[in-house]
Amino acid sequence: MKTKEHMIAVVEPTRDGESTIDLAQEVVDRGGRATVLVVMTRRTTGDSLAFAEAEDLRIPDAREIYFERLSQAYSSRFEGHEVATIVIDRPDPSRVAFDTADKIAATSVAIPQRLANRRRWRASVARAHLPVLIAPAAAA
Repeated sequence: MKTKEHMIAVVEPTRDGESTIDLAQEVVDRGGRATVLVVMTRRTTGDSLAFAEAEDLRIPDAREIYFERLSQAYSSRFEGHEVATIVIDRPDPSRVAFDTADKIAATSVAIPQRLANRRRWRASVARAHLPVLIAPAAAA
């Protein structure tokens, strides 16, 4: 039995994550599956705090709404295909990404070039047991 292609696309919302979404879209277009892992950064955390203040919400409530909207925004890019979106809000997102890949039996992982240049991500890529695609930065 042939394994169905399943890509994990790692996205940094305020950076060059969109190129990984394009790679995942290609997998979905070929009949595969995709999971989007949204890596929270200081900037996106700050955006969620600004959202809490602007909407006069408690911080936990605002973060939940903000993360849900981010998830919906990325999932909607796949036009009717079911795509899982997971928000990573942990100190070592590279470990979480590759642990998730193992747990869900992903066949590949796509990460933005900017992340691939970070020490922890490089170490995780070196230990990976599946193909890792380094997505180029978006053209200016």
